[in-house]
Amino acid sequence: MSLPGLARDDRALVASAAACAALVFVVVASSAWLRLAAAPCPAGGCTGFGLSDAVRLAHRVAAMGVTVLALLIAAVAWKAPARPGRRVAAAAVLVLVAVLAVIGRRSAGAAPPAVMLANLLGGLTLLALSAGLAVAALAPRGRLATPFVAASALVALATVTGGVLATAPPSDPSSLALVHRALAWASLAGWALLAFSASPPPGARLAARLAVALIAAQVLAAVAASGWPLARWLHNLLSSAALCAAIAAALSSRAAPRPDPGLPGRVSVGS
Repeated sequence: MSLPGLARDDRALVASAAACAALVFVVVASSAWLRLAAAPCPAGGCTGFGLSDAVRLAHRVAAMGVTVLALLIAAVAWKAPARPGRRVAAAAVLVLVAVLAVIGRRSAGAAPPAVMLANLLGGLTLLALSAGLAVAALAPRGRLATPFVAASALVALATVTGGVLATAPPSDPSSLALVHRALAWASLAGWALLAFSASPPPGARLAARLAVALIAAQVLAAVAASGWPLARWLHNLLSSAALCAAIAAALSSRAAPRPDPGLPGRVSVGS
């Protein structure tokens, strides 16, 4: 499934959605940096979160690029009436960009935890949609493999609970941290089983192995966060990357249509 073999509209969608996902990743990374830089210092002190002006500029430039690419994605998706799912996803991307622009104005400075959480989860959802659009244009049509969908749901839940913990006041009880850790370990175990299974297509297997590596690195970063403040930021980045890898693996788990031996020229949809 190489890009030269795709239709022109598919190539345009892959390029624009992948570029949008890359810029959203920059937005998420810079937002996490600024959020951690503005957070109250722990007992060990805050070190390593300088360069706030440069990071803020990168955030604004990337956000403007995301807006342009979201409009391009919508224009490309609207040209494919036979793919209503693309139109829905592209419309969701546009709506999220507009909502995040409004939330971004509210989250400047000392924003309430609820606003910070909405900004974080909205950015992660936008990242997931953009990456999903790019991968879906490359993957064959068909039903998603249920184990991959379930494993992706575990990663999404771990990411959401991590977002709640990241934006909650330090004085709040950390009982949710146990749930977050359990989801992280369950995600690692589930993706490890899928990554080394012989059943998925090669693309899904590769993405699953990438998800395993990212989740494992994310766990290590969480362990190191107490002694190395920048590990908290790295943990956030690895969480975002693991979410993208999980989505890519789930979408790539769709089997290509199989030829029907009884009727020449006809295909049957794989599971």
